Parts: sequence; structure tokens; C-alpha cells
Amino acid sequence: MNSIRCWQISGETCREYSALRMAGKLGRSVASGTARRELETLNAAVQFAFTERKLSQPVPITYPAKAEPRTRWLNRSEAAALIGGALGITATAYDIKSRKPIKWGRIAQPSYHVARFILVGLYTGTRHEANLQMRWGVNSKGGWFDLDRGIMYRRGEGEADTNKRRVPAPIPDNLRPHLRRWRRMTTIGPVEYAGRLILKERKGWDRAAELAGLGDDVTPHVLKHTCITWMLQNRVPIREVAGFTGTSEKVIERVYGHHSPDHLNAARTAFSGRNLGGRK
Repeated sequence: MNSIRCWQISGETCREYSALRMAGKLGRSVASGTARRELETLNAAVQFAFTERKLSQPVPITYPAKAEPRTRWLNRSEAAALIGGALGITATAYDIKSRKPIKWGRIAQPSYHVARFILVGLYTGTRHEANLQMRWGVNSKGGWFDLDRGIMYRRGEGEADTNKRRVPAPIPDNLRPHLRRWRRMTTIGPVEYAGRLILKERKGWDRAAELAGLGDDVTPHVLKHTCITWMLQNRVPIREVAGFTGTSEKVIERVYGHHSPDHLNAARTAFSGRNLGGRK
């Protein structure tokens, strides 16, 4: 696809871009969600140009249809297996009838930073990039843990907030002892490898998932899904889940609400009682 000028952008060129991008003809192939986000970035740029009077009129951008939200989450056994995989541990023997693992063994070198990444994600629902940037002290590059006050700040001092809503939250009681121990073992932050924070959790994550026997649908974002799902299953109110994870109540209700035992409870009990269907 050749370069075009702003006045040439149309629904047709946007659809053409999306098709070429997803087909891998403009670099590596991507999902429709990635093509959509790139067009959203373009839209922000041209709208800014219009606001700054660099363009005489606004430029409409056409997006591909939104994909259905991913709702894959881990049960406790899968989460334990994923942490075990990060530590190089996998099932080595299975029960013949149930096919459940009965023996575990370490077959690879442990990746402790991956295990720490998983635990922070499961306990806090912090997104991939913000999780990797968490540090031990106040800084301007990423979030940090205040272990004395028990608060997790997901963005650095002076960093502007975005639509990802990296809001502060209390550190869960079960995570706090782990953090105190990791603080003694590392210099910069929990997800530290060879004295530095890594930029992306890829190879280590893939190996952990493989050793755990989990499929390609288990990506780092699954940790956030799992955190939200577990809280709802334990009847934490949607408002508190939203405040803790930095996700809107609307999204939690729409995507995860069915995991709560109280979901649509009034509708479930509406058909009981002797007056059902009585005369007016």
C-alpha cells in the first residue's frame, strides 16, 4: 500500500489497510484488533492536526469490526502449574484412569523473574507492561510498591495517566510477604533479570506455559482476566473490582459479570412464589 495524503483517507483505504495488515503484506501479519488500534492511533494524530489547524477539516477513520473480548482465565490448578512451569517444574507421571498428574519434577532451570511476574499479575490484575515496570522505590519511569504503607502505585511520579487507568491499589495480604522477600533478593523491582527489568515477557512465559501443558490462548493478559474472575467468584462487588484493577464497571459487568454467583440473581429468583402469573 503506497503512502497517501490525509485528504485521500477514506473508508476504502482504511479497509484496504486493515486487509493488507492482517494478511501480512505490510510486515508480519496481525490480528484485527492490532489493525484497529493502529487506525485509532492514526485517528488521534489527524484529529490533533485538525485541532491545531494543520488540517482544514476533520478526517474520518473507518475501523474493522471489534473482536469479541477474550475471557480465558486460569483455575487454581492451572495457575499452580504455570508458576511451577516458570520454576522449571512439570508433571512427570499421571494417573492412568483420571489422567491427573500424580508426580512432579524439576526438568529445567527456574526462571524466578517469570514466577514473580505471574504472582504479581494474579494477585493484582496489573497489565503486562505495567507489571514489568514495577519498582521498589518512587521513580518517574514506572510504578512502584510502597511496602510500608501497603500500596501499589501502577504509574511513576509525573507520568500522565492514560485510558489504561493505572490506578493505585492496596497490596493484597497474600502478596505482601512475597514482595518483602523479593525486595531482599533484587535491586530494581520484582520482575528483574540479571540486574535489569525486562521489556517483554515472551520466551520465559512461553516455556512456563508449555511445561504447564497450557495452550497458546494462555497469554500474559490472562493473569488480569484471572484476577478479576477470582474476585467476582468470591463475591467481591463489581465496584471494588473495578477500582482495584483499574477497569471500568461497565466492562467488568459486560465481560466478566457472569462469573459472580450473584449475577442476575433477581432474575434467577423471579419465578418463585405463589403470586407468579396471578390476576391483575
